Amino acid sequence: MMKKLSLIIAALIAVSGFASCGFSAGETMADTPSSEMVSEPSSVPEQEPSSEPESSSEPEPEPEPSVVHFRSAGDDLIHNSIYEQANARADWNGYDFTYAYENLGTLIADADIATLNQETVIAPDRAPSTYPCFNSPPELAETITDLGFDVFCVANNHVLDKGESGLISCLEFWRDNYPDALITGAYLNEEDYADLRIMEKNGITFAFLGMTELTNGLSLPQGSEVVLMLGQNEEMLRSRIEAARAAADVVIINVHWGNEYTHVPTDRQRYLAEKITDWGADIIIGHHPHVLQPIETRTTADGREALIAYSLGNFISAQDRAPRMVGGILDYTILRETPESPVEITDVSFIPTVTHYDWGFANNRIYPLSAYTEELAQNHGVRSKDPDFSLEYINDLLNEVIGEEYLQISEQFN
Repeated sequence: MMKKLSLIIAALIAVSGFASCGFSAGETMADTPSSEMVSEPSSVPEQEPSSEPESSSEPEPEPEPSVVHFRSAGDDLIHNSIYEQANARADWNGYDFTYAYENLGTLIADADIATLNQETVIAPDRAPSTYPCFNSPPELAETITDLGFDVFCVANNHVLDKGESGLISCLEFWRDNYPDALITGAYLNEEDYADLRIMEKNGITFAFLGMTELTNGLSLPQGSEVVLMLGQNEEMLRSRIEAARAAADVVIINVHWGNEYTHVPTDRQRYLAEKITDWGADIIIGHHPHVLQPIETRTTADGREALIAYSLGNFISAQDRAPRMVGGILDYTILRETPESPVEITDVSFIPTVTHYDWGFANNRIYPLSAYTEELAQNHGVRSKDPDFSLEYINDLLNEVIGEEYLQISEQFN
């Protein structure tokens, strides 16, 4: 009996010793590599690498910031010399506007979103016409969309140049032929007006609005279904901006305002800029003076930083004074660091452009200032009225009105 008890105790001691070396119940010496058998009893055997994932998962990577790059241009003002030359370049069979814009290269297309004030109505059921009541050939729309523009404001002082029916023809033309283009400022009816112009890009949602303070004394007929955004109707304007604010991360509005040919914003412009940004707009792109006006930022009532470009001047025109030849493109970026972060307006700059034509308004075309030369300036047709026009004149004007803080003149635009 004592012999059996001694054997049992010895067996228990042996099992206990094996367990301290890392054996578990059910394991045998035959299941264990020989290298582990010669290890010191107090050491922990090496474990084979496990193909199973670690129980504690790695932290998720930081989300990439959302970035949307914008470029906004001024007044696309198509005088007769521009469309007549386009007609000649199409061998009198239609209109080819390519030459007028080709020096811009990919300057517009390089942006994620680009906006333009289309100053002249495009009503294809009417003949082209020039000042004071403009109408442009439909081929213009193909050129400016191919150039890279996505958003077109049609609310300006020439919006009713061809009356209500001309405006309806214009709006239907854009809707039927360029459904991806966003047209702002004028709407076919209440249903069209209720459809906010919204675009999503890189995870950020944008609402686009347009309005005008001027219609050259013209008005829609009583009972018209057409909706035109007018600055005088502040209740309507506020309601529209607030609806856009609720629907989008960023609200951008094209505003036709101010006095022609003046570089200084009026008190009315500044009043409206405060109202519009406090109601919810983040960016104001100004038009109508046909010359440059300053770029500013202001802190809104709710603490946002709003961007205001009071006037970008002419994108293209055949006007006949030197200041009207100098325009530009507002370049800016919308940034959101994380999905929970507020949006920011960053990297704001101004790319100067020059509208050039030869003597007699011939060969009208646009250049980035970086690609413009003194030789071109000396041969500009505008010198018949303003003989001081030169590169020095252009740079002095830019420094006085826009300032070095925003000027962007780079070889990349050559």
